[in-house]
Amino acid sequence: MNIQQLNSAVAITDFLAGQGIQPAYKRKEDWWYTSPIRAPERTPSFKVSTRLNRWYDHGAGEGGKLFDLAVRLLPGASIRELIQLLSGPVLPSISDGTAARLSPPQPLPSESPKMGQPVPSGLRVLETKPLEAGSPLASYLGQRGIPLDTASPYCCEARFLVRGRPYQAIGFKNRSGGYELRNSWFKGSSSPKDITFLDRGSSTLCLLEGFMDFLSLLQLRPRLVRRASFLVLNSLSQLAKSQEVLAQHRQVLLFLDQDQAGRRVTARLQHTYGSARDCSSFYRGHQDVNAYLVARGGTARQLRLGLRHS
Repeated sequence: MNIQQLNSAVAITDFLAGQGIQPAYKRKEDWWYTSPIRAPERTPSFKVSTRLNRWYDHGAGEGGKLFDLAVRLLPGASIRELIQLLSGPVLPSISDGTAARLSPPQPLPSESPKMGQPVPSGLRVLETKPLEAGSPLASYLGQRGIPLDTASPYCCEARFLVRGRPYQAIGFKNRSGGYELRNSWFKGSSSPKDITFLDRGSSTLCLLEGFMDFLSLLQLRPRLVRRASFLVLNSLSQLAKSQEVLAQHRQVLLFLDQDQAGRRVTARLQHTYGSARDCSSFYRGHQDVNAYLVARGGTARQLRLGLRHS
């Protein structure tokens, strides 16, 4: 199986059970866990939607699909090793419900830390450089409907370490120096987590949840670059940090996700700020701005026509 097939075929709840991780409680299709990717917590804040087969850690402000979680839980494994582990007979069988615990592969002797040397942990960005045409990251952007010249002014190639293993991802910097990190199989961030404010000195502010939506909006409506500022939350959990920025603008245009959480925040902001306007009508029927861009084929002519008739 490839990553996309694994994300669809393997239930996240089965994967967690295979790791010996059981839910603290269940509420219909939502299963709640003590977060397995952060320090121990008292109140379970890690949710898995069994209907969508997606996870979201409310404390970390991060979420994603099965493979995103596997990378976080087994950071010592390579992509190939993770695919082999998830494809193998190590998950609970449907017939008997038993589970065998997955274990990350042991490092090769040359990778082992020397005596007395601390074992690396967490996620740390080592270096950044401009995105390159023809690279796997540029190809991934293309799959999301975003040309390299749209992304390059705002994104970089970030090389980062997770427990001693190097990886590359598209990096989007926040105002505190942390990075949102995305590639075809990974969705995460480095510390500190924060919002990204792109100040154009405009009285109009566009508010979005993530940087893929921001880049998609630039592709859809390039004139906004010249006449609006942008605030990317990088997670709805960062909303409280945006209040000062929101209050400084005469008009706030909301381009939030079309899920329950996004609609709830949209309604709250419209109630709090009389200048806030919901601008999600043109991508109605799609999860977010990027999903609309991909569905429309990503070409400028198609997108202009779609917007004109929406």
